[in-house]
Amino acid sequence: MNNDNRAHLAPAPGLVVRDPETFAPLPPEGAPKPLNSYWRRRLRDGDVTQGQPPAAKPGRTPKAKEE
Repeated sequence: MNNDNRAHLAPAPGLVVRDPETFAPLPPEGAPKPLNSYWRRRLRDGDVTQGQPPAAKPGRTPKAKEE
């Protein structure tokens, strides 16, 4: 599956949408999901919204030890 078949989806405000494979609720900030018939239906019905994933936080780079 390539990236064209995936999207970052988040539940619409006030809704709890469960993943059909894990039965876990979709987090409010969203998560990458495959654009299969289940998730396309949620999009069409307005249960989820498609957006951009949150920007990655800049990580710390460990300092090299001086010998």
